[in-house]
Amino acid sequence: MTTTEQRKAAKVPRPQVAAAAARASIAMRERDGDEVPQWLRDVAAGKAISKAAVKL
Repeated sequence: MTTTEQRKAAKVPRPQVAAAAARASIAMRERDGDEVPQWLRDVAAGKAISKAAVKL
């Protein structure tokens, strides 16, 4: 591909990308034996969450 060609970006909706990233994060946390917060599980399940639910 040259810089003048149009890119064919995958049109994956943002919630699906967030859910995939959350599933990967959960897998890493579980493998390390760390606690997985409920809000992260909710994101992986595709549920809507509020910013107040996210406590880092």
